[in-house]
Amino acid sequence: MAETPPALTRREIWERTTGIPMMVLAIVFLGVYAWQVLDTGASPRLDAWLTRVDFAIWAAFALDFAVRLWLSGNRWRFLRTHPVDLLIVVLPPFRPLRLLRAAMLVIGTLNRNTTTRARLAVFVGVSSVLVLLLCSLAFFDAEYGAADSKIHNFGDALWWSMVSVTTVGYGDVYPVTTEGRLISLILMTFGIGLISFAIGTTTSWVMDQLKNVEANVESTDREITVLVTEIRALRDEVAALRTARDSVAAAE
Repeated sequence: MAETPPALTRREIWERTTGIPMMVLAIVFLGVYAWQVLDTGASPRLDAWLTRVDFAIWAAFALDFAVRLWLSGNRWRFLRTHPVDLLIVVLPPFRPLRLLRAAMLVIGTLNRNTTTRARLAVFVGVSSVLVLLLCSLAFFDAEYGAADSKIHNFGDALWWSMVSVTTVGYGDVYPVTTEGRLISLILMTFGIGLISFAIGTTTSWVMDQLKNVEANVESTDREITVLVTEIRALRDEVAALRTARDSVAAAE
């Protein structure tokens, strides 16, 4: 008799209901963040409007976290097991912290919707791309217009992030500001970690596929052995029938 799956708690029902809306808000925040950074000639009015959207999204995530905390049976355990969600709320929506908030928003939302191994692979891949994109945006924001800066457009910042995260280090683009150096440290730390995790996940997946292939080969070998045995038995039966037929024909 099949076991009845446990009933969902109120918090789990809330998380399933709000998972996709929160993901949409995280993507909107990324768009707002990129707009504020890349539109270097934005008017004060537009910048103020984008900042209000930023505050509204932060407030939505803060409200979501408060509801989930209230619906949790063990609230201290919820706080200990959801550090990323806590950081999203604790980090205020101020300009110097936009990189961390953007990373926390997207990674936290992806982690919230990640359960199976396939989704974990998607989570690792998307997180790796986001780290490159977010660090490129933050680096462009910090270095563009600075004295002796090597960053003249977003393409330069994106090139810097790719060279840095792969540890190639051509040296043609490097930070000249303190904020740029801090972003470089973040990229080197998280970038290497994500790439290592991605390689490990890929290797594990390949090994599982090889094990499945080996299992299929062994199963096929067993089936072929059974078929060969049955064919030999049939041949013996046919030979016996022919011998009996020849004996009857000779007797007649």
